[in-house]
Amino acid sequence: MQKIINELSELENKKVAIIGAGKSGLAVAKLLLSLGATLTINDKKSEEEILKDIEQLKEFECFERFKIIGGGHPPEAFEDAEVVVVSPGVPLSTPSIVSAIYKGIPVIGEIELSWQILNLVNPEVKTVGITGSNGKSTTSTLVYEFLRKDGKRVCLAGNIGYPMADAVLKILNKQLDIEYLVLELSSFQLEGIKNFKPELATILNITRDHMDRYCQMKEYIEAKAKIFQNQTGDDYLVLNMDDKNTVAVIEYLRNVYLKKGKLPQIFYFSRFQRVYGAYLKDNEVRFNPREEIPQSIFSEMENTVLPVSTFKIKGVHNIENIMAAALLAFCAGCRAESIKEVVKEFPGLPHRMEFVREINGVVYVNDSKGTNVDAVAKSLESFPDNVILIAGGRDKDGDFSQLREIVKKKVKALVLIGEAKQKIADALGDLVPYYFENDMKSAVLKAKEIASEGDVVLLSPGCASFDMFRNFEHRGEVFKDIVNSL
Repeated sequence: MQKIINELSELENKKVAIIGAGKSGLAVAKLLLSLGATLTINDKKSEEEILKDIEQLKEFECFERFKIIGGGHPPEAFEDAEVVVVSPGVPLSTPSIVSAIYKGIPVIGEIELSWQILNLVNPEVKTVGITGSNGKSTTSTLVYEFLRKDGKRVCLAGNIGYPMADAVLKILNKQLDIEYLVLELSSFQLEGIKNFKPELATILNITRDHMDRYCQMKEYIEAKAKIFQNQTGDDYLVLNMDDKNTVAVIEYLRNVYLKKGKLPQIFYFSRFQRVYGAYLKDNEVRFNPREEIPQSIFSEMENTVLPVSTFKIKGVHNIENIMAAALLAFCAGCRAESIKEVVKEFPGLPHRMEFVREINGVVYVNDSKGTNVDAVAKSLESFPDNVILIAGGRDKDGDFSQLREIVKKKVKALVLIGEAKQKIADALGDLVPYYFENDMKSAVLKAKEIASEGDVVLLSPGCASFDMFRNFEHRGEVFKDIVNSL
């Protein structure tokens, strides 16, 4: 597809509609205002709420050069637009957006817009794109820490930290000088890309998630696969050989490149088999490089061994995250010694298999980020048995029956909360005792009541948080506060 922006000067006075006035939309607005564009800002919130949110834009000289349309996404939000930039939270299937596409108005996402501007401002910056249903934040942070430890100038943005548009604005204003931009990317963000091309990319896994947004699993897989659609033979792609849906995108990849040319250099990671890339053997992560990669990368990978016993973060899913992150770091020219040092020191991120406290021999673990069925399974796999699982929340059309085998092996009891508690009980309640509770406090108190020495109380909800909490972070903080007050 032809680029939307071939020169920065093309953005001066260009009429751009920004759909969604959240963090991403406001970052786009700041970037475009700094380049002289004329904006329409649209959101489902009321105009009064939008005005409160855009106070931060008043610092720009051309602040008055936009209009606000609230209360939904009516066609008039698009009527004068030369380009439409859609925030990740707004589906491209929204009728007025579909109408704009039909009329031939270019519709892109924040990542695409930011990438095109970045390539005009500083094309030397290499992007590292990281997506997957689970593990994105941990892997993105690990890559950032590996590169930083290695002395590289690097920034972390995207679905973590702050929007890519904010990072690009800092680069534009010469407030940020980097070699690598590490981006955590959700499927929602990837839906809106056209030309975006990360030099290094990974799909960590693709499990059933966000089925409240996608009509079928195929749509979700294809959204994730967009991360590599523009890569060339000079780029690197890392894939999970143990995940059937991720392996399935390889065929999609080959079909794309039958039309487009040479495949990127592909590495795999696996806990169960020796692959070109990273694999687990005898409780060590080992590396098997391809002959055709640059000798400097080959040499660093060839003799590197990472004993799992040295990892500060625990859990089988974190072994996978470290394998993927290490492969990306190697491909970016990182030394093995830098990777070894970080894995010994990196404590993990909050709300991801986070140790909270041990009380009378019972360990309490906060995995509030476990918002889908596969994340719960990976978390349970990390414990020997005797887990009291606190689960539930707002269902994302998850298939909880997929947990039957591991619940039977690992779980002592279920403590269920939120809108999905009956659905989870229907799927798993014949296997172990279960208890319905109305809030997090009563759930934690019930778990404490039935727990014995040697048990683990694990919050891993398998659901979104929005029925009871602001977000997964809020849910995790409430859990920790209650546990720490026991």
